[in-house]
Parts: sequence; structure tokens; C-alpha cells
Amino acid sequence: MKKIIRLTESEFISLVKRVINESDPKVGTGKKPKDSDRRLYTDENPSDTVSVKFRTKQDIVDTLNKESFKSKSHARQSQIINLIHQRLRVALERAKDPEVKKRLRAAFEYIESKKEASKRKTKGMKEGLHDTSWQNDEGDKVTLMDLLNATEDIPVERVSVEELKPHLLSWDGDEEEIIKIDSADLQYPILIFVENDGEFISIIDGHHRAQKAVRKGLETIKAKVIPINDLPKDIRKVFSHMGRQEESEVTEKWSEKYKKSINCNNPKGFSQKAHCDGKHKKNEMKEEELTEKCWAGYTQKGMKTMFGKKYPNCVKKTK
Repeated sequence: MKKIIRLTESEFISLVKRVINESDPKVGTGKKPKDSDRRLYTDENPSDTVSVKFRTKQDIVDTLNKESFKSKSHARQSQIINLIHQRLRVALERAKDPEVKKRLRAAFEYIESKKEASKRKTKGMKEGLHDTSWQNDEGDKVTLMDLLNATEDIPVERVSVEELKPHLLSWDGDEEEIIKIDSADLQYPILIFVENDGEFISIIDGHHRAQKAVRKGLETIKAKVIPINDLPKDIRKVFSHMGRQEESEVTEKWSEKYKKSINCNNPKGFSQKAHCDGKHKKNEMKEEELTEKCWAGYTQKGMKTMFGKKYPNCVKKTK
């Protein structure tokens, strides 16, 4: 004979929470449940938690309107929404009282709509990584996903917002762009191109995020600082108009006749200027090489590079 246990509503909710969390680690340990790869219920970072309530639809509305929730990344918000969704689903399945079921169903339908909206946003963000792209005059194309994959080993750092201000695009008065600024997610780093010596070139992705940081009065923002000459060749040539890229990469498709026609006293456009800069550097190097001589008893065998400069490779003469 089965034994029937009657619980009050508060006892039932407490039981559901205990069942869901019984395999979770002690709060603050940062460990995952045994034999689980879940992150949903673990307290890996106590400062990253959000207090949730889901007894009624209004409880959920209030939870999702908290600043502690809104300040999280989209990925973290999705986890919190999934948590509420799973707990409500269990509570609804076990509820017997008609009034309780009605209240929980209204709450469940609301969080289910939020879950679907979150999934749509996730899909849109993933598609956006492929939709955002750059293309050069020759038709070579690079997507944002390509750029992120090529720079995955570059660490995220915090850069000064004040130093970025002179380089930011401004959309004052453009309501559509201001909406994008307000909805920009500061959890994701902006991408900055620099020369190998660290000289700023351009914010290649993240102007809306940077503008949001300015409007919020933040001192720093997450960024990946990318030396443009360290990028793979196929990506670098799409951005050949930017920075002081090596002349051989910028002009590899140019004919000798076209190169000779360029007036380096008045170069036209970024590419011709890069070509002339590279030509000037080569001429300087040749002059330096001519002034270098091997000392007595040694002879030159090619060139060697030290500290970024080429020198004659002097070897001792053989008898």
C-alpha cells in the first residue's frame, strides 16, 4: 500500500529545490557536481550569481529586471533563464492544487517565451559573426568569425576608454545607432588593429561597445589588441590599406610596369603609400649595408640580421 504524504506549498517548493540541488557542491567551492559537466547550478564565481524567484510570473519579471541580471553576458543570462525554466517545469509537473498549477503555468509560459527569445538571440549572434565581413577591391573577403579564429590566442586585456575617444565613430542624433549602443554587450572585447610597435591603427570591431563605455563613464574596456602584421597572409591582404604593412604583401599582384609608374613624391592612396614606404626602407638599408665593412682578416658571406637591422656576415678568411 502506497503511503501518501501531504505537503504545504512552501514545503513542496523547498523539496523541489533540494532535489534539484542535492548533487551540487557546497556554495563557494567552485566545483561542478560529480560526473557532470553542468555549470547551471554551480557557484564557480560567487560574485557572478543572481538571486532568482519564480513563485509567480511577476517574480520572474522582477528577477529579469534586476541590474545584477542585466549586467551579465548573454551567455550567462541564458543559463539563468534555463535554470528558472527547469525549476518551474518540475514544480508544474508535481503540483496538484488547481490554483497552484494555474499560477505556476502562467509563470512557466512566461519563462518559456523568454527562453525562446534567448535562443533566437543566440542564433542571431552566431549568424552575425559570419554576416559581418570586410572585402578588398580584388574580392577577397574576411568574416568576423575568420578574424576571431585567427586571433584566438591573443589575450583579452583592458584598455583606456579615454585613449579610444579620438578614434570613435559618433552617431549623435541617429536613433537606430543609439539603440545599438544601448544594447551593446560589454562582456565581449572590442578588436583593435595596431602596428607591431604598438601604434594605433583602427578599431576594427566594437565601436558601439566603445561608445557605450564612454556613455557609462567607464575607465577601461575589454579589448584584443591585434598587431596587423601578425595576421595570416590571406586576412592581412584584405586590410592591405591599413597600417604600415610590408610592401611585398601589399603589392604582390602589381606588375613591374605599374610599380615603376608610381610617383613616390606624390603617392595616391594607402596602397601606393605603403609601397613607397617599403621602397624607402629598402633604399635606406642598402645605404647602411654599403657603409659596413668587414675588419682585416675577415670576408663577407651574405647578410645577417641583429636587432632588426641587417649587417654583413663576416667570417674569418681561410688560408
